[in-house]
Amino acid sequence: MQDETQSFVVRIWHEAVNGKGQADVWRGSIDHVGTNKRLYFADLDAVVRFIQERVGMMNRSRSRWAIFWARVRGLFAQVRGG
Repeated sequence: MQDETQSFVVRIWHEAVNGKGQADVWRGSIDHVGTNKRLYFADLDAVVRFIQERVGMMNRSRSRWAIFWARVRGLFAQVRGG
């Protein structure tokens, strides 16, 4: 069986706070450890796309990964406050 392990380092921070104390602008970076590719982003959905591209999952909507990506998107929605 082939090892399918992929490692990523994700950093997320906010750069602006509105009058209510909520983050208005989220920024971050993600590194793919195996290739040293880095992406800087202001769109949290870009993180999901970056990971999918690295692991070759862009067009596998009916895979075991679909549940994982839904959970990741849900976590990012919580970070954004929605």
